[in-house]
Amino acid sequence: MGVYGVSQVSRLVTNIFLARLLAPELFGIMLIVMSLRTGVELISDVGIGQNIVYSKDAEDPDFYNTAWSVQLVRSIVLWLVCLAVASPVAQFYQLPILASVIPITTLAIVFMGFSSVSRSLMLKRLQIARLSAFELIIVLLNSAAFVLFAYLSPTIWAQVFGVLFGSAVSMIGSYFLLPDVKQRFYISKQFVWQIVGFGKWIFLSSIVYFLSSNFDRLYLAKAVPLELLGVYGIARSISELCSMLVLRLGSNLLFPFIASHSQTPRADLRQQLASIRAKFFLLAALGFSLFAATADLGIRILYDQRYQAAGWMLPVLILGSWFSIVANLNESTLLGLGKPSYSAVSNCAKFVYLLAGLPLSLTIYGPLGGIMVVALADLWRYIPILIGQRREHFSYGMQDFLITIAVFSLMAFWEWLRWALGFGTSFESLPIEFGSLYGIIR
Repeated sequence: MGVYGVSQVSRLVTNIFLARLLAPELFGIMLIVMSLRTGVELISDVGIGQNIVYSKDAEDPDFYNTAWSVQLVRSIVLWLVCLAVASPVAQFYQLPILASVIPITTLAIVFMGFSSVSRSLMLKRLQIARLSAFELIIVLLNSAAFVLFAYLSPTIWAQVFGVLFGSAVSMIGSYFLLPDVKQRFYISKQFVWQIVGFGKWIFLSSIVYFLSSNFDRLYLAKAVPLELLGVYGIARSISELCSMLVLRLGSNLLFPFIASHSQTPRADLRQQLASIRAKFFLLAALGFSLFAATADLGIRILYDQRYQAAGWMLPVLILGSWFSIVANLNESTLLGLGKPSYSAVSNCAKFVYLLAGLPLSLTIYGPLGGIMVVALADLWRYIPILIGQRREHFSYGMQDFLITIAVFSLMAFWEWLRWALGFGTSFESLPIEFGSLYGIIR
């Protein structure tokens, strides 16, 4: 958690520097590019990393070399797909620059394909500290590169080369993590079928995960001005700081822990985790509520006038990210039990909700309505996950409910205290008049 905190502070500081050096529309362009890259990666994801963590054969060189070979071939194919779609995407969004930015940026996919599977094996072995230190070094180097590139060339290419630099350094460094792991191109038909067998639900879940997590970005890129999209991207990235921490804890700790205790009776395992989970959530509730009540002040202080619209977006998005936190933790539990199918169902529910609600709310109520729909999206994702946990006799529904009540009570207290001290509330700048779409940015 400490390493993650330092990493996120580094990313936030980098974001602030970039906002000083770059125009909002450049963030909007990069938001489209990175959403497309994420989509191409996820629609062909068979859970290679999850397979390594879950499989009993993970330490077999034939298995992890097969996994690496599948990863490598897949990355090259994905980059060729990006080359093919670059021009159509540029025409769709009426942004000619995308035709050249997309092929170069998505070279990062190839770099990641060539990366060693050592990181997944370290998760399997629960070597979390060493892996976290490696990832922290990558983040710090990448942050410095982003700022340097933006200072030297305050254009879209600063972000493009920053992405490529980070991917290249991560690829090279991955080969020094586990000296006993030697990668070579090898395909075992037996292990390919094992990977595909476990990964078929990961594949489906990844498709709907992409649609549910990126539909708002891709839809807003067509529906709102590019400047507003860039500001929204910054607000959303800040609002996800807490939920991404829980996602990291779930994927790096909870998932491999439960997977490694698959022989333990579920009732006993659930009981062991209950008290730890409750303590973690109580601590998270305190930090999250304080963050939710004060984050907009950071926008006022740290960002210039071009980005001030993020100040009213941020409290709404943070409010909804609590449901993302709970859903992420519970989803990792089901994945550790070998039940990835519930992830697919939950993300599908979220996507259907966004598909119906976002265009309608944006049309009727403007940006505020659209952002409120986005904020509540993970509540719809949580419901199928809760049903899955109950079916697997691994539910923490009452604990989730009580902690959620505590979170919103603490948020109300911090908002009252802030108001009493003369700082107003974090929601006072909301455009409740539902002004015109183009008049929101001032």
